[in-house]
Amino acid sequence: MEISKFFKSNLIFNSLLLISFSISVNNFNSFPNINIIFYIFFHLSLIYFLFYHYNYSIYFIFLTYGILLDIFLLNEIGTHLLTYIILILTYILTKKNLFQLSSNQISLTIFFTLLFVLLFELLISYYLDIFQPNLSIVIKFIIISAIIFIPSIFLFNRIDR
Repeated sequence: MEISKFFKSNLIFNSLLLISFSISVNNFNSFPNINIIFYIFFHLSLIYFLFYHYNYSIYFIFLTYGILLDIFLLNEIGTHLLTYIILILTYILTKKNLFQLSSNQISLTIFFTLLFVLLFELLISYYLDIFQPNLSIVIKFIIISAIIFIPSIFLFNRIDR
């Protein structure tokens, strides 16, 4: 019974990743904030998936989505891929400490990791002269992240049950 539950939750998470990825790379001119919402939701899903469903397939998932996001959004490979590699390496190095945290502490860790990943991607894009972020984008990322964080975590917990 546990194995079928594991595959079911993995299938749902991979479907959420694919759907949120697809919407975030599409260009909705009439509703530009929808792209940003799903872009942040994609990153949140990816981080949650890394923290709670870590296995060796995560390397392939991160590699694939990192390259695809770089190609579709920036037309250059580097920003997302480098950020995801650093995220996985950081998770591997701190995995033992994360097991000692309570669920609320892990949720806060996921939130701050989300903010760090988003800001780190903007910083790398700026230094590679791919994208020129401004303060309004950073503030929009922080506000939208704060708004969708709790409902998303609630949804992910429901999927895991």
